[in-house]
Amino acid sequence: MAVNFTQEVVDRLSSDKHGWLTTVAKSGQPVPKLVWFYFDGTYVLVYTEPSAAKVRHIRAHPRVSLNLDSDGNGSGIIVVGGPATVDAEGANPLHDERYRAKYAELAASLGFSDEFLAAYDTRLRISVDKVWTTPTEG
Repeated sequence: MAVNFTQEVVDRLSSDKHGWLTTVAKSGQPVPKLVWFYFDGTYVLVYTEPSAAKVRHIRAHPRVSLNLDSDGNGSGIIVVGGPATVDAEGANPLHDERYRAKYAELAASLGFSDEFLAAYDTRLRISVDKVWTTPTEG
């Protein structure tokens, strides 16, 4: 199902540095985890460690959501959802120019080494088929 992204949604998916990826555990419990991601214009991509619970969750229950923060007053919330897949294994995020462009400065400021970042070598792909938003004030 094709989704028409508003400019606000595209801008936020492009500029926000983190979001809450919610997967579903074996028990049926929703599990939110803070993630770094990027939007390629169609898909939301997330790099993670291969042994992360979110990988197992997605393989068992592929429907996920990615929640972006509000403006602090309950406005400007953006949530996208859809089926996720394990898109690639052994995919070094340091070789992904779009990911590096978005996160290189932040990773350096946090003291994350290339070795640390390279361990996040499993790429998840979210095919967005739902978008929920709350109006942005003003």
